[in-house]
Amino acid sequence: MESRDYIIQYKQDDQWRMHRLHYHEGIELMLVLTDGGDFFMDQKMYPLKKNTLFILNANTLHRDENGADGSVFKRYVLHILPSLLEQLSTPQTDFAEALKNSGACVLLNEEDSKRLARLFEKLRISMPPSFGTDILERITLYEILLLVCSRIRSTKKEHGTSNQDYNRVQPILDYLRKNCTEHLSLDELADHFMLSKHYLCHIFKKGTGFSVMEYVIQLRIITAQQLLRQGANVQEASEKSGFQTYSHFIRTFNSYVGVSPKKYAKLYRQG
Repeated sequence: MESRDYIIQYKQDDQWRMHRLHYHEGIELMLVLTDGGDFFMDQKMYPLKKNTLFILNANTLHRDENGADGSVFKRYVLHILPSLLEQLSTPQTDFAEALKNSGACVLLNEEDSKRLARLFEKLRISMPPSFGTDILERITLYEILLLVCSRIRSTKKEHGTSNQDYNRVQPILDYLRKNCTEHLSLDELADHFMLSKHYLCHIFKKGTGFSVMEYVIQLRIITAQQLLRQGANVQEASEKSGFQTYSHFIRTFNSYVGVSPKKYAKLYRQG
């Protein structure tokens, strides 16, 4: 099921591998239902084990890889925007704050895993719009978030193993995240980190699967999406997210998001 503020999916694959790291503009919750394979998140690699819950912050680079035995990968995935977390939060129970810096991996017990799977499935099944269905949907979201936040606080986090290729470019990623709306060039970036341009591009591609400028563009698109959801007009979003020309912004946004900036903004102003 999809709404403007969240997407819930059940996925099952027998041939799967994300060759490049990727990220999302919102929080991702992934409940693993089968054993086999590995998951790279936030500089570390974790084995994919049944009943494992991954909580990924917005813009966290991640990738999963299938095991050598060709096992089937089954999981529930919920993407939820920070704006919805804020709507669901109260002064006493702040979901946005609880999940904001919680990029984590926790192993649930069988009972909790089954309960969370039932809630995900309940949210996934679309009910015909009628009196009360919107409230029932919100109740299910509340149940999911309360269970997840409770287990984050009470369950020991799993520890992954470090990935040297990613660690090597972590300072570059941090710099790009902080400065993505500014003018950036490979020459200036290479000078800043005292590396040759060729070596910089090589280690960045090896560590992330992205070229440097491809990563910058994706950061700018995410920034533009945030601005549009906050009420900025298309021209303002283009300028403040770091694009040099309005026409380039329109073309790039369409290519990455699948809709025009104007249509994207309209979706979040409806209803």
